[in-house]
Amino acid sequence: MEIKWPQLGNENIIEFLSRVVSKDEPSGAYLFLGPDDLGKSTIALAFARNLMAKIVAEDGNLSSDLHLIKAEEGKKIISIAQIRELIKTLSLSSFLNSYKIGIIKEAQTMTEEAQNALLKTLEEPRSKVILILLANSEEGLLPTIVSRVQKLHFQPVASEIIYDYLISEYGAKRSLAKDLANLSLGRPLKAAYFLENEAAYHKYQEKAKILQQFFTNNVNWRLNELPLIFNDKTYSVQAVKGAEGVIEILEGLSRDLLLLYFNQPEKIQHAFLREDLQTSLEQLKADQENQTPLYLLKCFRLMAQARSYLDANVNPYVVLEQLAINF
Repeated sequence: MEIKWPQLGNENIIEFLSRVVSKDEPSGAYLFLGPDDLGKSTIALAFARNLMAKIVAEDGNLSSDLHLIKAEEGKKIISIAQIRELIKTLSLSSFLNSYKIGIIKEAQTMTEEAQNALLKTLEEPRSKVILILLANSEEGLLPTIVSRVQKLHFQPVASEIIYDYLISEYGAKRSLAKDLANLSLGRPLKAAYFLENEAAYHKYQEKAKILQQFFTNNVNWRLNELPLIFNDKTYSVQAVKGAEGVIEILEGLSRDLLLLYFNQPEKIQHAFLREDLQTSLEQLKADQENQTPLYLLKCFRLMAQARSYLDANVNPYVVLEQLAINF
């Protein structure tokens, strides 16, 4: 029973994996590389299901021969205990006399000890045991791990493909599909998430509407508005991801202002804010005395610095507070 491949772009990768399935000659380990929401997990699952043929019951549950590993709730890392348990499970006989497949999401979050434990499995591959590692980049992975896997690089998907995907798979209205295709910046699963979660989409719109005013209001206004956007003062994983989300929106808005400055309105990410952004741009032109591009480039540098502070475990609220002050 062949499983339908998702129509999420990256056709070259799907074509390659289809040939692997047809020949029934998979490698022992793969590394799927690329940003979040490109469909790496979705395609990894389709690849696994195709290889394992009849492992999916009518209710959609996965068989005991397919295992997904990710950081535990509230944790930032994948522990050595999780990897040892995966290795132990994969060493057992197949329930359906088929492949045993382990998928490790955000593999770059494995501790060094966990990666070294996994390395032993990669160095001594077993018949019909396959590992699929999913990661944003090779950074954080041991070179010895990377050298023993087959790498597949996922790229952002053209907005036209995402537009067609939202209409064909979800029956989205054309105007909404176009807006979400642009908003997703080549990430089809992000577009699908907003389509299926209207409340989350509205919340995003509200945040973006406030954040686009950061470029033209004074520091007191920004500090007063910040708690409406982000008010988690903990060091939790959720707080870090929330702060990263705020920075990502600001990066997108900065890019939109640059595109409008250079008369490329059809390419902006936040189409629903086009009039507000145009108004902000006109004010920036007046305030910055025609140095608007230089100001926006400074904003990009500030946001890159903010990301580095998050990576260094600085409190997420403090990071955004400093960003608001320095804007």
